[in-house]
Amino acid sequence: MNYIIRQVTDRKEWEDFLKTQEYALFTQSSLYCDVYTKTGEKSWIFGVYKDDALVGGSLVTSVHAKRGNFLLLPYGPILDYSNKEQFSSFITAITVFARKQKYDFVRLSPFVEHSAEIGHMFTEYACRKSPMHVLAENTWILDLHKTEKQLLSEMKKNHRNLIRRCEREGVVIRKTKDAATIQRLNTMHDIVAKRHQFHRFSKDFIRQEFSVFAQNNNAEIFEATLPNGEVDSSAIILFYNNMACYRHSASLHKNKRLPTSYLIQWEVIKEAKKRGLRYYNFWGIAPKGAPEIHPFKGITHFKKGFGGVQKDLVPCHDIVITKKYYFNWVIETIRRIKRGF
Repeated sequence: MNYIIRQVTDRKEWEDFLKTQEYALFTQSSLYCDVYTKTGEKSWIFGVYKDDALVGGSLVTSVHAKRGNFLLLPYGPILDYSNKEQFSSFITAITVFARKQKYDFVRLSPFVEHSAEIGHMFTEYACRKSPMHVLAENTWILDLHKTEKQLLSEMKKNHRNLIRRCEREGVVIRKTKDAATIQRLNTMHDIVAKRHQFHRFSKDFIRQEFSVFAQNNNAEIFEATLPNGEVDSSAIILFYNNMACYRHSASLHKNKRLPTSYLIQWEVIKEAKKRGLRYYNFWGIAPKGAPEIHPFKGITHFKKGFGGVQKDLVPCHDIVITKKYYFNWVIETIRRIKRGF
């Protein structure tokens, strides 16, 4: 059985393929090519073909940094991981491409559930575990194929009560694509990042990503105001294929009795159901058994309270192309330790 790996030039062909997948996140959409173009990077879509039919592949982006230039496959590649020949064909092709383009390494970050067999396959084909994640590797996913009553009943009691209190006492959630709202979210994000000492996405990247997806009605900002009119929290949600994703957010917690972010999540869930989506991806949580000092420990309790299941993904793996990779490995290892991961 021979597989051919070639660039996909027809965006519709790629999007039609993604629609056949249970999990195909926005980071693999052709729209993400536009996001990376706006940030000055390059992108390609490589398809795996069998008898001229597209059966796998990945969006691939360039990342240029002082520590080394590399190719990133954000939640890719999308493959049949039970098929070693398909996996081997793709790994060989992307390695050859990276060498020709003079990149230092390739970083794979597939959205596929971790197993010993898949982990062994990555190792077998000369992929080594990355020193640090790029995207969430432990996620929390809510199945939306239930009634609103069922979803509420499966939440933690405290979450239900806080949602109802916010509704009862006049918290307002506004859904918008307004640029001024992005600016307010970025300002709040600065405050929260400083308070909790975490590394945030750049303001420009958030603006560029949102603008690309909002043009296609695949993105909304949910902004919460307290009864006195003060903006308290905000979240950017991306809607793509069969999944809504909790992408960026910030909450100032101005009124401890009215934690507005709880009501935002409930409004997002209702919007996702209205759009006919199957899943709501709350994004990153702490891995099972993580210490109390883990950066995601607090947010994990918040996200899990809405109901859902944990999905533990195959960790990032790298294909080493040049010796400069090892310099990058040292830098990222230090960063991971400093950030508490």
